[in-house]
Amino acid sequence: MKLIIQSIKIGLLMAVLAAFATAASAQTATQPSNNGQSLKSMVSQSDLVFTGSVENIQYALSKPTGPDGVAIPHTFVTYRVHEVFDGEAPGGLVTLRFIGGLDPETMRFMSTSRTPHFDLGDEDILFVQGNTKKMCPLVGDFKGRLRVIKGQVYSEKGRSILLKEDGSLENGPRYSLDEVDTNTIEGRTFITKKQGVKVESLPSNAVDSAKLKALLKKSAIGHKPKKAFVNADPFSVFAASDGTPAAPPAAQTD
Repeated sequence: MKLIIQSIKIGLLMAVLAAFATAASAQTATQPSNNGQSLKSMVSQSDLVFTGSVENIQYALSKPTGPDGVAIPHTFVTYRVHEVFDGEAPGGLVTLRFIGGLDPETMRFMSTSRTPHFDLGDEDILFVQGNTKKMCPLVGDFKGRLRVIKGQVYSEKGRSILLKEDGSLENGPRYSLDEVDTNTIEGRTFITKKQGVKVESLPSNAVDSAKLKALLKKSAIGHKPKKAFVNADPFSVFAASDGTPAAPPAAQTD
């Protein structure tokens, strides 16, 4: 799977977030969606499944590997754990490491086609896999993050999550949600609405979060993660995950 990387000065963050939205639209065509994926299947691939809210966001550079290596910015997202459905969380806080983010030395912000954007206060259901090892430590990258907004569940891109009769998940229409369409970086808030993307009006048809959490508990019964969850440390020395940069594809759809 190719990794699309874009970077720009923090002083032009409006441009970088517009670029991020464009890259994200292209990414939707290549990344697996939630369609047909069951909760049980997602749990079976996870090291940790929990719901929580974003309490802190930090940035740090990886250690260059080899003589021609470069330091790559990473984002460390710390969640306040609300409930653990599978696996073991190390206390009340969980920190996940994602490739991309703000380079504190050059003040350039790198966004990628595989990693979500986070804001303080975001509430999510997360299916964690390979934290500190993978570029995006979630099952299926973007699809391993389910947003909880006003008591309903949405995808990373703001599509309503529908629950089918057989227990599988399906992406519904995209809705206009401030929690999805805006991002705050370095204290500045930017609108990242995608141009030309059809957006439905609220109220939404997304599944109720309490219902999904109840089903998630049942799906996790009897499952034991193959690997223990490892917390990320933004103050440690770490090497970048493997990834091959690639130019954005010509076709860009949501």
